Amino acid sequence: MAVELSQEGVEALLKGVAIPPRPTLLIEVDQELKSRDPDMKRVAGLIGKDVGVSAAMLKTLNSPLFGLRSKIGHVSQAVLMLGARNVRNVVTGLVLRNAVGGNAASLERFWDSSVKVASINAYICSILPKVPREDAYTFGLFHDCGIPLLMQRFDDYRETLKLAAGENRPLTDIEEERHGTNHATVGYMIARSWGLSDVICQSILRHHDPGIITDSADSSDPVTRTLVAINFLAEHLNDTSLRLRADYQWERHGEIVLDYLGLTEHEYAEIREDVLALCT
Repeated sequence: MAVELSQEGVEALLKGVAIPPRPTLLIEVDQELKSRDPDMKRVAGLIGKDVGVSAAMLKTLNSPLFGLRSKIGHVSQAVLMLGARNVRNVVTGLVLRNAVGGNAASLERFWDSSVKVASINAYICSILPKVPREDAYTFGLFHDCGIPLLMQRFDDYRETLKLAAGENRPLTDIEEERHGTNHATVGYMIARSWGLSDVICQSILRHHDPGIITDSADSSDPVTRTLVAINFLAEHLNDTSLRLRADYQWERHGEIVLDYLGLTEHEYAEIREDVLALCT
């Protein structure tokens, strides 16, 4: 079931965390895509003006984890291949880092991990075509984007992260106890204010809630549930195979996640090997 929040509820949940405005590039791209007869060449031109976004788009799409059969050499080619909705999602994800003040050297590891999780999401979708890989990639980039903002808002937030690393509970539970809000809620508000689909917004809001997968009575959109399950697997692979750290949540819910995605233990092992080979 989709969660709707009132303005008063939003302000209470954010606890003074400032949501960054939607970047100008997204506004311009949106205006063109929402016109009666969108000019995809103009969309490519708008994206092409931003050298950083252009380069990141080509790097993303040409990554082995993204699973395209042939290389893309130009932004115009990428735009035509992706189509309007997917272009919007990918560009939205790529401008995220600058918008939330993510260029600090202390956040390099955080952003590197976000990109890897997003890419693993896309790779899983190239094997299990249950949802568009562009949606899964964008969701992967956004799912933890509230963390840098909480870091800016609360002086003791790094201590929260340290505490969470040693506990067998979701990070969101510990954030709520210490700060009265959590990064999933903040990420949801960014995604909503930037105009991402309700499916992606809801997936961000509930990505630390295993009940969306484990509870057969959960009434969430099936695509939302699938995105959360895919991201659950992607985070597990990133944590255990690439960052070499324990994943207590997977120990509790991993079997159910694999069952929900229709993956056998053998297929899971193959995906794990593939991800490790493609990321190292």
